[in-house]
Amino acid sequence: MNRVPEEERSVTLSDKVYQRLMRAKQEGEDIDDVILRLTSTKLFGLQRRGEEEIQTSDGMTLLVSVDQDLCMGAESCVGLAPEVFSLDEKQLGRRTSTEPLGMIEVEEGTVDSEKIIRAGKSCPYQAIRVRDAKTDDQLCP
Repeated sequence: MNRVPEEERSVTLSDKVYQRLMRAKQEGEDIDDVILRLTSTKLFGLQRRGEEEIQTSDGMTLLVSVDQDLCMGAESCVGLAPEVFSLDEKQLGRRTSTEPLGMIEVEEGTVDSEKIIRAGKSCPYQAIRVRDAKTDDQLCP
């Protein structure tokens, strides 16, 4: 297989995609770093199991966590908030040492708090916890 050296590769992006990449760019990153980080989001999300802080579009800071011992992969949270939750279908039904549900790295201000709370409340197993970071109030389950 002939491989083209990296310095000779190029990709054409629409203005919309380019603008989104620029918004996602963090200090010290170049566009390559952003693309690598974002294309790995689902995998990284599935590896993130602790409590995550999410800055919502309506100005709230939420602390969201998934209790893997309770999660049975109903996927209602993924259907309601795919920007936040990700399900690894290959892990469904394999409850020994695997964890099918993870959280995706959420870009600050892109999801409103009600959407996250609704997704958490939709879990029939009450596996998702959502707290207000400022008040420490439990918002779900």
